[in-house]
Amino acid sequence: MLNFFDKDSFGFIKNMNLFQFAVLNPQIAILSYLKVGEKMASQPKKIEESHQNLLNRLMELQKKFLQDICENKSNAFVDLKYSKKNDKYEDNLFENNPVLKFALQFHETTANWMLDTLSSIEDVDPKLMHSAKFFMKQYIDMMSPNNFPFLNPKFLQKTLDTQGENIRKGLAMFLEDLNKGAITTNDASKFTIGKELASTSGKVIFQNDLIELIQYSPTTDQVFLKPILFIPPWINKFYILDLNEKLSFVKWAVDHGFTVFMISWINPDKKHCDKGFSEYIFDGLEASLNKIAEVTKVTSIHTLGYCVGGTLISAFLAYMFHPNCRRRPKVKIESATLLTTLLDFERAGDMAIFMADNYLEAIGVELEKKGYLDGQIMFNTFSALKANDMIWRYFVNSYMLGEKPSAHEILFWNADTMNITKTMQRFLAQDLYRDNLLKTGMLKLDNVPLELHRIRNVPLYMISTIKDHLVPWEASFDGIKLFNTSVRFVLGGSGHVAGAINPPLRNKYCYWVNEKITNDAQEWIKNAVEFAGSWWTDWFEWIKPKMGEMVAPRHITDFLRDAPGIYVHGSAGEPQ
Repeated sequence: MLNFFDKDSFGFIKNMNLFQFAVLNPQIAILSYLKVGEKMASQPKKIEESHQNLLNRLMELQKKFLQDICENKSNAFVDLKYSKKNDKYEDNLFENNPVLKFALQFHETTANWMLDTLSSIEDVDPKLMHSAKFFMKQYIDMMSPNNFPFLNPKFLQKTLDTQGENIRKGLAMFLEDLNKGAITTNDASKFTIGKELASTSGKVIFQNDLIELIQYSPTTDQVFLKPILFIPPWINKFYILDLNEKLSFVKWAVDHGFTVFMISWINPDKKHCDKGFSEYIFDGLEASLNKIAEVTKVTSIHTLGYCVGGTLISAFLAYMFHPNCRRRPKVKIESATLLTTLLDFERAGDMAIFMADNYLEAIGVELEKKGYLDGQIMFNTFSALKANDMIWRYFVNSYMLGEKPSAHEILFWNADTMNITKTMQRFLAQDLYRDNLLKTGMLKLDNVPLELHRIRNVPLYMISTIKDHLVPWEASFDGIKLFNTSVRFVLGGSGHVAGAINPPLRNKYCYWVNEKITNDAQEWIKNAVEFAGSWWTDWFEWIKPKMGEMVAPRHITDFLRDAPGIYVHGSAGEPQ
């Protein structure tokens, strides 16, 4: 055991990037607390009430604890005898320990008091209060007794059962994660991109220095006349839409007669630092549409954008409908499916905290030095948004219990990070999240204002998910009001990823539909009808009449390489 702590084991620490391993930059949290603290200091009566309130809660907790001890409600007198028959202590020895139970109750009591006190402070800017509450909850989650070895009954039991082997394994995993700068949430050895993941048959038919364009091979005797282009977010790899055969939206669409094209964004490095909004539209979306027109000879196409991919489509449509538009693709966009997409960023949720000016200031030096925001930082940010599920769960299981994570496709994809160019990161943070320019029509592309209300006769299918922590469904619903075209809004079950990747055969999550679009999201869901199964089937029924006649499948004869291509692996290659 002592050999595990030799100096060579720790030699790498002095060279590692601690900035990346940190889940949250403390500078942002401290600034939030200081500003809220100033407000509270000017309200002395609130401070007095808060102290008295805490005292009352703790006295009530102490009273309850003593009653439980006296009445033996908590199995207070635990039998500490070792069971020779089972060669271990009893399974519930620590689960029923009154001291450990009291620690949990104390944490819950003080946590509720902290949040209540914060909420009671008056005259605080709502965005500042949102930020302060978020970081307060992060602190509360971190300080849970379960995250401390000698207050966690599972750790105590496992240590006795394994004679401390879990501690040795946990420390080994901790050092590995410290070296790579992130908590391991998945057994990556079980997956290879192009085999277990992103394995739907297809070819890369076009490449420039920003994208590869994939065309998937047909699997049906006939296909719909009009193809469909999938635009994934550029902050993640595209294969979330093409996981394994059972979870692949791409494979499902191809098997239902769609000719599917997919954009695969490059994982940018320093030479891409100036690639921003206009390049992603013109070199990404427009270039793809023109290539599709060339190979299919069609005059119209359907599009599906996931997350900010949907924002990109919406912005490009607004550009094309403006009378001053100077660039038009060779093919018309006939419909757009916006999958968990934000257009009005007023209620953007917790993600807005990481797009604020103080966050940009905190990462500014790193951004300028590299020319891009490291994908590992985004991974840590996304993890912080669901800290209990994505951080502390693995902290306990891996580092304390010594249990390696199991294999999971979505978690593998989640950890397969993408960088964001310096220019694009500032566009997202300032133009969209901070200033909400797309909503106001003040965002410009090629010096043309993007006004979503100008879009006409392009039907939209908007799908949000009820537990989405990145794109709150109510905020996504707000985007409907910006359009002047027909919109079908559907609300799926689960969250940002699991709710979107919900194949019909799994029959896992339901969805809600209300044919009447209301002014308020809560009013909409109040009268919505719940349907069992996947929203994919509802989408198919909506888009099928718009797809045109059935024709012979388009076999791919002219291509650069097999799908999934090289950009998905992070290699830039040579532009063709």
